[in-house]
Amino acid sequence: MKIKAIWLGVFLMMLLVLDGCIPQNKATEANKAVSSGEQAYAVFKDDADRQVTLAKKPTKVVTLSTSLLNFVAAVNGNLAGRASVKAADAAIPDQYKALPEVGPVYNISSEKLVGLQPDLVLANKNQHDKLLPLLEANHIPVLIFSIKTYEDVKRSLLTIGKIYGQEDTAAGKIKEMDAEIAATVAKIPKQKLRIAIIHATPSNVTVELKGSIAGSVADMLGFTNVAAEAETAAGNQEKTPYSMEALVQQDPQVIFITSMGEAGKIEARLKADVRSNPAWNSLTAVRKDKVYVLPENLFLLNPGLAYPAAVKFMAGVVYPEVFK
Repeated sequence: MKIKAIWLGVFLMMLLVLDGCIPQNKATEANKAVSSGEQAYAVFKDDADRQVTLAKKPTKVVTLSTSLLNFVAAVNGNLAGRASVKAADAAIPDQYKALPEVGPVYNISSEKLVGLQPDLVLANKNQHDKLLPLLEANHIPVLIFSIKTYEDVKRSLLTIGKIYGQEDTAAGKIKEMDAEIAATVAKIPKQKLRIAIIHATPSNVTVELKGSIAGSVADMLGFTNVAAEAETAAGNQEKTPYSMEALVQQDPQVIFITSMGEAGKIEARLKADVRSNPAWNSLTAVRKDKVYVLPENLFLLNPGLAYPAAVKFMAGVVYPEVFK
């Protein structure tokens, strides 16, 4: 019995020594606090289907996209760092201009990001997934956001409001955006226009569905997307393969075009896949000159808080007489 007691004492001493050797940081200490029974500050399920627990209210938040940064600004939140942004791409709120930068949205520097020792990182799905293993290995909590539709914008804004304890502020901003969009929708004629949204890149042409930004805006305006039938087959994806035959059969009254890339290459792809087809000129939208190119900043780069502006833009090109 004495031998067992001695070995038990030695074992407990070893545990204490080992516990003292484990590297500590704020995230590790926070996780230990939660596991010890303390109530967590907040628990989220993010858009990567991950459960993220914040033991304490974060004080060193880093955003990896401009949309997320603007959401933080909308709820008067503080930041410890942000992604780099070209002046031509987006305006940075004054309070965030001097913040440490962690590289451009599509090429975040993991070294700079970890070096800031954040207690929360706000990231975009698909763009920043590769950073997850590194951040998790460094015990840095990460919330992943997927922001395309207006519903995505509202859900994400409410989440960020909760992070900063500003749920009411976030809800107030959403109410403002809802009112702006409703005012635009109320002005347009009550007709179910048949529309198509063609997306062109240097490599291919597709048509956009309701899950895309332009598709979401068209849906809010009450337009009928002629590709809607493909939505179920595509699993509610953002885009589906383009078919001139289907386009001719559906004969949209209005066609919107979105594109990202070098203008010359985009134009060449459109001519090769779309405009060179004799059936193109038979479409009602083409014959009546109702083909509109949508701006990249509102319909490809997520407009975020500018969603009401995207809705008004699309409505305005279709009904210029209403939105002079």
